[in-house]
Amino acid sequence: MGVVKGKHDSYEFLNNMMVSLMNVDASLSYPYLEMELHMSARDISAVKNGHNVCIYQYVRVINCIMDDIHLIILMKVLQKELRIALATHSDLVIGVVPHKNNGNCQPEEWKVVMYWDGAKV
Repeated sequence: MGVVKGKHDSYEFLNNMMVSLMNVDASLSYPYLEMELHMSARDISAVKNGHNVCIYQYVRVINCIMDDIHLIILMKVLQKELRIALATHSDLVIGVVPHKNNGNCQPEEWKVVMYWDGAKV
């Protein structure tokens, strides 16, 4: 039963991410995504509503939206930090800062996004 729930949670996360990205720009409409991805409105709706569709469809829609709004996830950096957190039994935190072209700034608040639940080192 845990596998089924985990699978549903994975889709829910992808669904929420996709809907949040779609809300960034009003031009990211169903007709636009249909044209860009060669998907039917029914399939886009299924993805948007978190129905049990192939994860590949979520990835396609998310990548298309991110390309359109010029948002980049630094996957190599994320992977490196995940490896460090796993190897050192550390928690992983993120912070939000305003987009700037130059200079450094610190987030007002850090959020834990991955932690060890009662694990003993």
